[in-house]
Amino acid sequence: MIKKTIEKLPLIPIKTHIIANRTLINIDTITTIYTNYPDDFNHWCQQNNITPPSIKSANGFALAAMLHNPIYYFKRNECDLLMKKFNFKTSDSIQLFNKTDQWGLYSSKYRGIYFIPIPYKLSPKKEMRLNFTFNGTEEDKNKKINNIKENIKQDYLDVPNNKWQLGHKNPNTGDSSNNNLVLQPPIQAKYKDNYIFIDTLTKIPTPEKFISDDKKNKSYYTIKQQKILYEYLHSKFEDMDIN
Repeated sequence: MIKKTIEKLPLIPIKTHIIANRTLINIDTITTIYTNYPDDFNHWCQQNNITPPSIKSANGFALAAMLHNPIYYFKRNECDLLMKKFNFKTSDSIQLFNKTDQWGLYSSKYRGIYFIPIPYKLSPKKEMRLNFTFNGTEEDKNKKINNIKENIKQDYLDVPNNKWQLGHKNPNTGDSSNNNLVLQPPIQAKYKDNYIFIDTLTKIPTPEKFISDDKKNKSYYTIKQQKILYEYLHSKFEDMDIN
C-alpha cells in the first residue's frame, strides 16, 4: 500500500488593498443608521459656511457613512450594499458618495474610490462659486484663479475621452438629430433636463428651471432685466396664435 503524504503549504495572508492609509470597508460593521454627523465636521461646516445634505436623506447617509468611518474607503459594490441594507432607493449609489465637491466638501480623487480626506478641506468648486472681491493682493487673486483652474481640470481635462458622451443641447424638444447634440463630460449629467447648452461649456436654464428658481427668489435676472424679457416676449406673441 502506497501511502500518500500531503505537504502542508504555509498559509499566505490575504492582502488588503490599502489606499491613502485606508482599507476597504466591510459593510457588516455598519449596523445602525446614522442620525448625526461627527462634531468636528459640524464645527468645520459652521466655520466655512457650508450646508451639508440632510442626515435623513440618502446623500446625507452616504456622507455620514464616510465621515464616521475615516480609516476606510468605499467602492461601487460597498455603496450598493450599504444603500440596499438600509433601504435607500437609488438608481446609481455612486452619485450619493462622489458629489460632495458640488456643495463644498473636498472628496477623494482616486478613481472609483470614495472617502473624505482628513483634515476637511473646501472643494475648488465651492471656492470658485464664492463671491470674489479683489482686496488688492496678488496672492488672493492667484488663489482664486488656481481654484477655478483646478475645478476645470478635474471636470474636463482629466476625464478620459471614452468617458465623454453625446448629450442633448436642448433636453425638452424631443429632437435627437445631430443639430441638437453636444459632447459632454460626465459632470454635466447633473444638469440633465434643467439647462440648454449653447455649446459644451455654455449653458442657460430651461424655462422650467428659471420659473422654479425664480419662485425661490433665486432669479438669474434683475427685475429690470425680467421686464425687458417680458416686454419683448409680450410683443412677440401679442398678435400670434399659439394655441
